[in-house]
Amino acid sequence: MSDILATFYGTVAMAFAVGHGDNLANTVPLSESHPFFWLLHQAVQNSSDTQLSPKVIVRDLNTPGLPQTMKWPIATLLSTVLIFVRDGPGEDEQGTYRAFKNMLSIHSNLHKLYSQDDGAYAFSTPLVLGLCRRVVELGDIAAAASTAPMREPSSPRSIRDAARQALERTMQVASAPVSQDTAEAQYTPADALWPLANLLWRIYAARRLHTQAAELAKTFRNLSPSEEVRLARGVPASALAETCYWRGRLGIVLLDFRLARWWLEKAWALCPDAWQQRRSILIKLVPAALLTGSLPAPGLLEEYSLPVYAALVQAFRTGNVAQWRALVEQHREWLRARQVWLLLFERGEILVWRNLFRHALRAYYDVEPSAPRNRCPTWVFEEAARRAFAGSRELEEDLGLEDVVCVLSSLIDQGLLMGNISYSQRQVVMRPRPDGMGGFPRLKDVTPRRVQAVA
Repeated sequence: MSDILATFYGTVAMAFAVGHGDNLANTVPLSESHPFFWLLHQAVQNSSDTQLSPKVIVRDLNTPGLPQTMKWPIATLLSTVLIFVRDGPGEDEQGTYRAFKNMLSIHSNLHKLYSQDDGAYAFSTPLVLGLCRRVVELGDIAAAASTAPMREPSSPRSIRDAARQALERTMQVASAPVSQDTAEAQYTPADALWPLANLLWRIYAARRLHTQAAELAKTFRNLSPSEEVRLARGVPASALAETCYWRGRLGIVLLDFRLARWWLEKAWALCPDAWQQRRSILIKLVPAALLTGSLPAPGLLEEYSLPVYAALVQAFRTGNVAQWRALVEQHREWLRARQVWLLLFERGEILVWRNLFRHALRAYYDVEPSAPRNRCPTWVFEEAARRAFAGSRELEEDLGLEDVVCVLSSLIDQGLLMGNISYSQRQVVMRPRPDGMGGFPRLKDVTPRRVQAVA
């Protein structure tokens, strides 16, 4: 046995013997950039699987203080690590898939230790996190290089499924109930909860696996002890901010904009002062805020280089429906790439109509101060709609009363206008209020319609 192998075995065994998770994570080479990788590669590149088997390695684990019960699990883990190092990261389709399978073998063996009920190997949490990240990285590389048919184990879809399932198994361990004694230990499986969830949410978002993302969010709600109690151990602000961001994104998918806004605002508050990350949060937060009645400051949008949103906010504020439609269509590709185009297209326009009619009603009362404060002629809204589209070439023919009644009916149906339409008298009867605006409740006071977006 070479000196580098003896040193490697001894260092790993000592980390296991004393339960030092950080040393263990720093010692095991999971990528070619690790200082041990190429030294170990030279030592084992000509070794067969038999020479690197646990039966051979276990004989060389003579570290003082290492319990006999630990030797075989450690030897099994070291065997899979050395096979990965021997084969290397791979450069072609076959090589990258082999590297991915080797990394899955390492994950499988470490998972057997990590998932033990007594928590004896909870100190391996830092290594588990690094290993999960590498599983995803190598899976993406192997999937990109693969040309295998869909049903083959080496197909891109099968590779990504295998990586996802490996992380989901680890997530089950991290989210398991934790006793009080375990919660106070230096390392617990629960420490991996937020970083693992972030990896999974990223995978779910990339593959549009919204049902799985919703189930993962339920996992956080059902934790024992609760998420708030677990956070008392201390979670890096960056990991927690990313978790809030993904939960906010999920709220948008579920069409629960209040929930989305709550999580995204929390992510914004927790996010370190990193321009790109804060901009990513803002890209999702602005639509959620608009749809719940809150407008961002123009200076904020300018600071984070979001002129598209600045123009949309101005059209939203003024109720300029024609400009809103033009902007949504003009920036369609940019908005679609960020998964907010359909949201603004389907959900945003009716709110712009609401703002247009609200401004028109206020102007009507300014001109007719003696008019009843709970009634308004439909011609007021009809004229406002005509002026909004004047010169825009948006419509093939002039707007009529029927068109305006359709919009008003939609506003009433969604709770955005409190009143009813008297078609025969051509007026809208609204909830009374001294200023005449009782028909237009604040958006935050409107109870949103329940939508089952994910089964």
